[in-house]
Amino acid sequence: MENKKFLVLLQDQNASALKKVEREFKVSLTSSEELSSTNKSYNIINANNGVVYKNLGVAVMDEVDMDQLKSAVNNDRSPVVYFEEERDFFAVNEMNLINDLKVKAAELSSMVAELENFLIKKPLVQEALTEMEWGLKAIGIDRAQFTGKGIDLCILDTGFALSHPDFADRDIVGKSFVPDEVWEKDPYGHGTHCAGTAAGNVRSDTGKRYGIAKDCNLKIGKVLSNKGKGTTSGIIDAIDWALEHKFRIISMSLASPVKLNEKPSAIFEAVGRKAMENNCLLIAAAGNDSKRPAVPAPVASPANCGSIMSVAAIDSQMHIANFSNGGINSAHGGNINVCAPGVDILSARPVKEGANSLYTLMKGTSMAAPHVAGLAALYMEKFPDLRADKIWELLESTAKAIQNLKYRDIGSGLVQFVP
Repeated sequence: MENKKFLVLLQDQNASALKKVEREFKVSLTSSEELSSTNKSYNIINANNGVVYKNLGVAVMDEVDMDQLKSAVNNDRSPVVYFEEERDFFAVNEMNLINDLKVKAAELSSMVAELENFLIKKPLVQEALTEMEWGLKAIGIDRAQFTGKGIDLCILDTGFALSHPDFADRDIVGKSFVPDEVWEKDPYGHGTHCAGTAAGNVRSDTGKRYGIAKDCNLKIGKVLSNKGKGTTSGIIDAIDWALEHKFRIISMSLASPVKLNEKPSAIFEAVGRKAMENNCLLIAAAGNDSKRPAVPAPVASPANCGSIMSVAAIDSQMHIANFSNGGINSAHGGNINVCAPGVDILSARPVKEGANSLYTLMKGTSMAAPHVAGLAALYMEKFPDLRADKIWELLESTAKAIQNLKYRDIGSGLVQFVP
């Protein structure tokens, strides 16, 4: 039987329970309390050592036999109640869609090259800039007198370009959960774009606004590599870190596709509940696997968990984005909760040699999720006594239904700031 890395949900994590796990699997478990900038989980986890994330009740172990795990789950005396194999997650933005097309349809290569050239190299003109303000107006930010002041908002993504001039006066804290890569650089650009939408302010060159919660305390967890790829264990590690520091909002513009009728991850479901208990709201992109109108795809992981807010994407014409996943697995979990702007979204991009713009346009449910995260920060500032579950309820109850769009696709509707 092949040995693989697994995430294990524990019934209890007291000393006696952990000793049972160590004896049963012949592994030494390190508590996340002992992790630091020099003692990182990905350097610890191997055939002989695992990590227990104390805020989540989840352990990660490598080279464990699946049959042994199955036996433990079926043993009432074992602390192990569930396990799942680690899976890959990806940034859910337009560039991923393009890369899929490159593999599946070589004849589209010229179109892909042209679009990539626009996204990466072409400076934005004033007409495009004006259009890009549609997303903030659509969710009512022009009516908001709040800025997210005092709210800890965490972006789990590909890192952040700390050198971006729009954030020069911000005290930004971060940590990398990707081996040999730092959080304060973002060659991929995805995390910087998402952070800009949720927590940016105005363009340094024109003064036009593109961000929502400009005075929030921006936190960065690098869980996706410089190529836009990550794993379950890295994301779990980062969420545990965020809860340890009592961050109020975690935005995840990442996804792993799921199959029709596939049940949500019990690991992420438990993690979402733990976060809510710790007064933290988890928000995730619904995924970009659909080929609408013919073939909508189910909400991806981890957004398909009932304890994590799932965000779909719409365009400026109030149409569901053709790539945006929908709640077609609802019988097994996987509903859309709300929708937000996710097509032709203007935000920050890393400073790149030879590039003559600090901003770019992107689309994806990745772009929609940080709109909701930024809005949540405004509501948390406005209603400081509301806990995370009530903020979730507020986001849904104030969302605006969109004519001719199905609940399956947009949930309660387009998120709104209501004064």
